[in-house]
Amino acid sequence: MMIGFILENLIPFIFGIILGTFYFSSLWITVRQLPTTVYPVRLFIGSFLGRIFVTLFGFYLIMDGQWQRILICLGGFILARIVLTNVLKPELSNSDLK
Repeated sequence: MMIGFILENLIPFIFGIILGTFYFSSLWITVRQLPTTVYPVRLFIGSFLGRIFVTLFGFYLIMDGQWQRILICLGGFILARIVLTNVLKPELSNSDLK
């Protein structure tokens, strides 16, 4: 009984982590490509629309008619954001601090 409850809630959480990893790593790649691209606005808007579409569609599929599942999924999404912002944080050198 308890194991079923945990598994039922663990799956949306894991998919939230996957969606968050996709969203924020794609954002990171887009931001890194902006200075080198010929059409930065097109890249930024296209990337934004693609990320939003995939993420919202993923949330919709995971929700499956139960609002509780979307909250659990959102928890995984936020956890992925926290982890990725700490992992991908640029390191500042001493010359950057002056």
